[in-house]
Amino acid sequence: MAKHFTKPIAFVLGLLLPFFLFNAPGLNAQAFVINGPQEIAGGYEFEAAGFGATITDDVWTGDAIFVEDGTANPNQGCEAPLNADMVNGRIALIDRGSCEFGLKCLNAENAGAIAAVVVNSAPGAGAIVMGAGAVGGQVTIPCVMVPYEVGQLIRSAMLSDQVVNISLGNLEPPPPPANDISVTNFNVLVPQMGILPESQVRQAGDFVFTPGAEIVNRGVNAAPNYNIGITITHTPFGGDPTEVYNESFSSAESIDPGDTTDLILFPAFDPASPVNYGKGIYEYTYSISMDSTDNAEFNNATSGSFTISDNLFSKATWNPSTSEPNVTASTTIAGGGNIEFITALDIPYGEGFYISEVLFRAFRSEGLAGIPLSVYVYQWNDLDENLGIGAGELEVKGLAVYTFPEDETGIFEFLSLPVLDFETFEETGVLTQNDSKYLVGVRYEGAETVSLGFDANINYDRTVNWKQENGDTTDLDYGGIYNDAWTEEGIPDNLFTFGPTNVVTSTGIFLESLVNVKDIAGADEFEMSLFPNPVKNQLQVTVEFKEKAEFIEFYAYDSAGRLVLHKRSTDVFDTVQQTFDASSLPAGQYHLVIRTGLGIQAKPFVVQR
Repeated sequence: MAKHFTKPIAFVLGLLLPFFLFNAPGLNAQAFVINGPQEIAGGYEFEAAGFGATITDDVWTGDAIFVEDGTANPNQGCEAPLNADMVNGRIALIDRGSCEFGLKCLNAENAGAIAAVVVNSAPGAGAIVMGAGAVGGQVTIPCVMVPYEVGQLIRSAMLSDQVVNISLGNLEPPPPPANDISVTNFNVLVPQMGILPESQVRQAGDFVFTPGAEIVNRGVNAAPNYNIGITITHTPFGGDPTEVYNESFSSAESIDPGDTTDLILFPAFDPASPVNYGKGIYEYTYSISMDSTDNAEFNNATSGSFTISDNLFSKATWNPSTSEPNVTASTTIAGGGNIEFITALDIPYGEGFYISEVLFRAFRSEGLAGIPLSVYVYQWNDLDENLGIGAGELEVKGLAVYTFPEDETGIFEFLSLPVLDFETFEETGVLTQNDSKYLVGVRYEGAETVSLGFDANINYDRTVNWKQENGDTTDLDYGGIYNDAWTEEGIPDNLFTFGPTNVVTSTGIFLESLVNVKDIAGADEFEMSLFPNPVKNQLQVTVEFKEKAEFIEFYAYDSAGRLVLHKRSTDVFDTVQQTFDASSLPAGQYHLVIRTGLGIQAKPFVVQR
């Protein structure tokens, strides 16, 4: 069973434990207040960052302005603002996503902002304590996060040409609203997968979503006669949405101020029964109401989704604009160093399919040039049948590799890497079996600080807690499992989870039918030879190209899948010869993998002593 809380881990893009205190923590005399316009004036939920100015030291007041950095997501502030002249002397508003919080706030400060307000990207997710990341220690202005809904109030006012004036800092928080009940994605049950292939949802019971929610009373008055409902709509790809589920619960009881209701469970929803709705996006919305007029309706609903796809599998939600797993945050080990981010997947119908590609996003604020990454696919043989990952239960089945070129200028990239069979090191993927479980781990080994993508639009916190309360939690239930040590055979040796907040790794796999197996690069693209083989000292590799290749990469792996040699070149001619020094390698069998834009080939070689 994966351990919990056993390693200190710092999440640099929004994975710290959230707090639900409306109008800020009054004990510390902190507040986030919208002074105007009048229709949205008042104090709102926020969280101070773990870096920048201490907000109890002063009060900062100014007109608000969204940063514009000229990128595809201009309000995310990952580059220097192009509207620096407007940001100067004002409070910068920044959307969450794509890069570290510290970088966003530093860019705003360098443009002259007196404070930075980051707007959460996920409805119903509240506000979180932002981590500094690589450059947050340089930030001297106050930085806070506000919920998505608060950001939308501000944005709507500004779109109607109203000036939004904000104060934050050492202020006595305004009193809570008289009447305010709330529901967020931290106190609702969510589906256990974000994206499933159609092949894995064939009949009733293959995938079941049990909705449930709690209501929180954040107001001064009791909340009488409350109601909570959930609807689910199904939108086929290219089609129109149709409501496929509608349930509600009403109570004549009142919720006292500060109280939370018990978890209210609803009938299970099965997308394959009694009607098999098939592929598409399933969006669920929880909504609440009470007899009294709610003075803060922005937190009366929260939404999420799961998707049945052609062949994509991920715990993250679907990004319809890219058809990839959603990435709204990134995270890494504090201070850098070895780390593996693992997704556990259950594949009931594996026969006739194979894991062909792995998708994930890498991020490094200093740039990704030269950073090596590996992806390992492990079969999980649950020998003791306790659905907890135990010693001796993991076997490496597949490998994917990538090293960013030395001339790489990007700070974040989304990668889709072909999976090599671990026995042959050929690009044939990992054949799956029925009723099988697999772990997909994205691994970085080195001293740098490298982040990987996560999806904060879905939160497993309440769902995992509910399963724990019923005594049926398994290691398949967690949004992410982490590892920072490996056995001699390359197997994870220190699995742990960071909880109870269970944000989700954005790693995805393509589960392809065997009829779609892609050939490895054949002799019509290039041929490779190794000499001598077996080798004691110098191994000469010759690659003869039949077609023009833009680059060539050499990877050598030992029998445990550890990278022992690597070289990349863009000086590619019809014939490429490369010599590797094998004199320091222990005796044993190795695999040399040649990766080009034309495909991948692999050959074994033996080191003798």
